[in-house]
Amino acid sequence: MKYNQMKYILNFKVSIAIFLFITIQILISCAKIGSPSGGNYDRTPPKLLEANPKHNSTNYKGNEFEIMFDEYIVLANTSEEIIISPPLKNKPTIKSNLKTLSVSWTDTLSDNTTYIFDFGSSIVDYTEGNKLDKFSYSFSTGPYIDTNEYKGKLIEAYSQKPVSNKYVMLYKSEDSSIVSKQKPNYVTRTDSNGNYHFRNIAKEKYLILALDDKNQNLLYDLSTEPIAFSNEMIEATIYSKDSIKNLQSNKTNILYYFEPNDTIINLNATTIISKYRFQLSFSNSTTDSLELNFVYPNFDSKEDSNIFIQYNTTKDTIDVWSLNLPFDSIKLVVRDIGLKEEVEQYYNKSENLSKKDTFSFITPNSNQKFYSNCLIEMPFPIQDSTQTIEALRIISTDTSIIQIKPLLSSPIFLQIIDPLEQGSTQKIIIPKGQIRNKLGQVNDSLIFNLIIDNESDYGNLLFTINDTSFQDNKYILVLEDLTGKEIMRKFSVSREKVEFKYLNEGNYKLRIIIDRNKNNKWDYGDYYNRILPEEIKYFSKTINIRKNWDIEEEIVF
Repeated sequence: MKYNQMKYILNFKVSIAIFLFITIQILISCAKIGSPSGGNYDRTPPKLLEANPKHNSTNYKGNEFEIMFDEYIVLANTSEEIIISPPLKNKPTIKSNLKTLSVSWTDTLSDNTTYIFDFGSSIVDYTEGNKLDKFSYSFSTGPYIDTNEYKGKLIEAYSQKPVSNKYVMLYKSEDSSIVSKQKPNYVTRTDSNGNYHFRNIAKEKYLILALDDKNQNLLYDLSTEPIAFSNEMIEATIYSKDSIKNLQSNKTNILYYFEPNDTIINLNATTIISKYRFQLSFSNSTTDSLELNFVYPNFDSKEDSNIFIQYNTTKDTIDVWSLNLPFDSIKLVVRDIGLKEEVEQYYNKSENLSKKDTFSFITPNSNQKFYSNCLIEMPFPIQDSTQTIEALRIISTDTSIIQIKPLLSSPIFLQIIDPLEQGSTQKIIIPKGQIRNKLGQVNDSLIFNLIIDNESDYGNLLFTINDTSFQDNKYILVLEDLTGKEIMRKFSVSREKVEFKYLNEGNYKLRIIIDRNKNNKWDYGDYYNRILPEEIKYFSKTINIRKNWDIEEEIVF
């Protein structure tokens, strides 16, 4: 074989080897999606390289655009993330292909209008899943791009906490009814901190609305949709650094979000608790129009002496006691405003329905506050509500007789009348047969211990509102722990010193409700009557309560 031929064959084999090596490396690298082992993890979201037409183009006449990025992309949650302002009538087609995002639509665009496509966090890089947050693209069908803005915050009217992921809408109209008939001119969404920001909007005045759009049609057409609004038209502007600082410091442009007051009364549950006790639970407080029309047993709900009816404090739970016959079954019609419900229930427990001769008390809590009434609960109303019962009290080695009487407001509770000595441990003995209930049963003996605390275990808060505007407002003061749990509630007027007595040691905050209509409760708003929810303020300082100590505070409006 000649030298040239040998050299050619050798070069050919080397070329084949190099080709195979490169091919293998390519296949290995293709099999490894993401960063090589030990390399830096890519945390950078996709970057815009080019848009066609360009971002903020004017005199746009087309029906599509494309955006190219520096890496492969995919789309995520487009139906939830993408917002278009002004809204299109028909849903656009949005696609991703390799590094390109394309959007097209069938709508005819309005003249001289800036359109904003807010993609939210829907654009994600393919390899690492990094999201491109708050990305938007704009163009104008007229000769210029609108550059005005409007920003603010959405907070829950009662809790004062930010409300995230809700629509905020602008309308070029003063007609408040437009929100149920026409989609908004501009729409955006609140972020995780409740902030909203309209960009590229026209310099006009707008009606503003925030909405939990349950049926996703950009209309306020469901009475159950939570809402926030302003009674003042807002005006788009161009923010300077000073105006942004002023906006933040004065907490302006806040919308107060609330769920419409649901006054519909529904019967939620009916339960036969025992053979003589039947309970009804309602979705809201019942009214004076409530009727319980019994079919079986044949009771007269208002006048019948064979039953006893007791409401809880909010009138949304009702207990019915049969005073003679046990409930083996119940059939009745429940009526109230907007409510008519037929109820039929059977007592299906294996318990013998025959009447026993005795009954047992429900033992009271052993730890008793010195200032509260010590109540002993019976399972059935007492026969004689004027009866005085004698019981034994043992403190250390001393034994005395104390008096117990039925509670005037409820014949199923007994109240210890004699004062309970602070800082004492007492044993109470109620002998058998002292009390008779309306079934003719007498009590079993009851022995229980009481530990009474001291006034010095508590602190007190004295609080005054000084309203310098002389508006004759009424106030609801709600003392809360730091988790927001209500501890105590008081009512006041300006310059009245209100006492929160016997507070446990700890830190508290004070909510102040400006009770405009003076009905002693916080009221929701009403959009169509243009009534805003009643204003709530918080006292600026945390209130630290110490044992055996009085704290006095004042707020000036």
